[in-house]
This record gives sequence, C-alpha cells and structure tokens, in this order.
Amino acid sequence: MKTLIYMSILTSLAFTQVHAQDTLNPESFANSYFETWNKTQSPTATINDLENFLALLTDDVALIHPPYDMTDTREPNGKAIIRKGMTRWLGANTSYTAKLIEITYGYETIVIKYQAEMTYEDETTGEEKRIVRNNLEVLELDEGKVAIIRKYGKY
Repeated sequence: MKTLIYMSILTSLAFTQVHAQDTLNPESFANSYFETWNKTQSPTATINDLENFLALLTDDVALIHPPYDMTDTREPNGKAIIRKGMTRWLGANTSYTAKLIEITYGYETIVIKYQAEMTYEDETTGEEKRIVRNNLEVLELDEGKVAIIRKYGKY
C-alpha cells in the first residue's frame, strides 16, 4: 500500500512538472525577461531590480557574452557570479532605452532581438560615452528558468 501511495505521489509530481513546462508562455516570459533586464540598466536601478532579474535565472546559470565571457559551462554559483558583476555596474548608466524588435522561440529556447541605447561616464576619463547596440539574446531554459544566456551585441 505504501508503495502504491508513493508511486501515486511521484506520478503526480512528474505530471505537475511536465505540465508546468508545457504551460510556460514563451512570449510572455520573453517580455518579462526583457522588461526586468531593462530595469537593471536604468540609471535608477536598485538591488531589488537586480534581484527580480536574478529570480528568472537558475542558480547554476551560465553567461556567454563574447568577447568577455566565452564558456557555456553551468557553474553551481553562476547566479552569484552574475549578481557580483551586475552589482558593480548597477545605476552606472546615465541614460538607457531599449526597443524590442523580435521574439522567437522553440523547445526550451527563447531568442530576443532588441536595440539598446545607453550613455555612461567613462571611469578613466570622466567623459560621457554613448553606445547604440543591436542585441541578440538566446535564452536556454531549464524547468521554466533561464539556465544559459548567450548575449550577442554589435556596437
């Protein structure tokens, strides 16, 4: 009897997990990711904005951002590494806008194409610099969260 109850619970949990993945709306998730990311780039970005973004990621998330980050190995402390890196730049932009161009998706993958424009003060020279960049982000999902981020941008 215990075995039957145990099997029933496992089957229910497995169904719930599969059902949760099946009901993920990729378009909605992509828009949420895009909006949450943009808040972290705002001149008024807060730790709360950063934590909201990080909540979309797995703990072992990998970030590939050529030419800076080139490995797609998921590390147990991937989210902590991203938190540390992003905290350093939080609120560093003096202006930031982004325009969503396109969302494409497939199995456990979402691609977001957007254009971002930002200004910031150069740490060394003190000069204000402006960047306009076309970006392509490929998000690989695992259980409804981002497990791998591939950021491609052309300045």
